[in-house]
Amino acid sequence: MDILARRLTIISLLMVVFAMSLAAAVGADTERRRQNTYIGSLTDCTAHTAQYCQAKL
Repeated sequence: MDILARRLTIISLLMVVFAMSLAAAVGADTERRRQNTYIGSLTDCTAHTAQYCQAKL
């Protein structure tokens, strides 16, 4: 029973570390997208029609 409890503790700690790193990555990506507000980016042109690209540029 002691081994099972130790394994569950280790697995739980690994899950916490994974969840924290995932949350940090999502937060950093959200902040990067929020700061990236320049007009005429390549993603605008690939996501929309050519008319939209010409209007943005």
